[in-house]
Amino acid sequence: MMLKRYLLIHALLVLFGISALYGQVNMSGMGLDCTDSLQKNRIRYFSYGSGGRNRLWDFSKRLWSNESSKVVFMKDSIGIIMVNELGNAHYYRTTPDTIILMRCELSLEEKIYPKEKKRMVFPLVYGDSISGEFICDGVYCGNHSFREIGTRNMKVDAVGSIVLAQNDTIHNVKRVHTIDTYSVCMDIDVAALDTARLVQVIDERYEWYIPDSQYPIIENVASTTYMDMEAVGTARYAYCNLPEDKVAFYMTEEESEEEDCSFDMETTESDIIHYSVQTTGKVIHFAYNLDEDASISIIVSSHMGMTYRYKEWTQDAGVGYAAHIDCNGLPSGIYILYINVNGKVYSEKVTL
Repeated sequence: MMLKRYLLIHALLVLFGISALYGQVNMSGMGLDCTDSLQKNRIRYFSYGSGGRNRLWDFSKRLWSNESSKVVFMKDSIGIIMVNELGNAHYYRTTPDTIILMRCELSLEEKIYPKEKKRMVFPLVYGDSISGEFICDGVYCGNHSFREIGTRNMKVDAVGSIVLAQNDTIHNVKRVHTIDTYSVCMDIDVAALDTARLVQVIDERYEWYIPDSQYPIIENVASTTYMDMEAVGTARYAYCNLPEDKVAFYMTEEESEEEDCSFDMETTESDIIHYSVQTTGKVIHFAYNLDEDASISIIVSSHMGMTYRYKEWTQDAGVGYAAHIDCNGLPSGIYILYINVNGKVYSEKVTL
């Protein structure tokens, strides 16, 4: 019962975007005992597209919003920064080039990171990547303990320009792709660990940054929760907070195109991929057909939430395609095969 309650709480927290999201506030540059704020606008989830240099992201008909919230930033006398959104607080410390998450106080959870979680490293340089493990000890509903153990992988995977409404353009924008894979144990006593009671989570996040800013102007997230390595569901959301001189270029709902399927948040959206999965020894064979052009990413993750393999590519519509993921060197066992196709997530359990 506690496990199911945690799953529900986690899904609600993810669905409503209760995570730290930033705009044009320079946290590391804030003075002591200083306060700042911004307005964040919720937009429809969209297909993130491929990475690379000289990308052109046409968001001219994608940034309408009828829901916003205020985010408040406060830096105390010793340099600890609290980001408060809808009563949920995230606490950070900063170094000259890194923002590090220390703890969280959410509506139903409290978390402390004994092994801290890097939020971002600056300056952003195309092609740069970092990875690391993190540990979080927490309590939900006041008296139920849990522990999160996982890995974070970040890469500056694209650079280009964003086209807004009325053909206004923001240049030299960098995109950061972040993958968090982690397990949630409802009893932090390792000796009592029952892997069949673990919850697994895979978060895939894309963030767009303008020059000289530490924080994203657009964020796009898909978060998939598993119980005993079986997918429970995926929550997808996106936010936008343009610089003040660009706010006039938000679209209204009436101006948006209702048939833009790249923003379809319904779980009943049609499948554009038709695939099969087989394994030969420690190699995963992924055969597929595509009804439309697609951006595809695949993750191989363990029951403990560790990312062991990652592969991404773009593919034109067609039939007879195949990809092979070499997992030689991994321990024998059962793994999660996570497949993201234009933002729609599919999952399989594979035995290697």
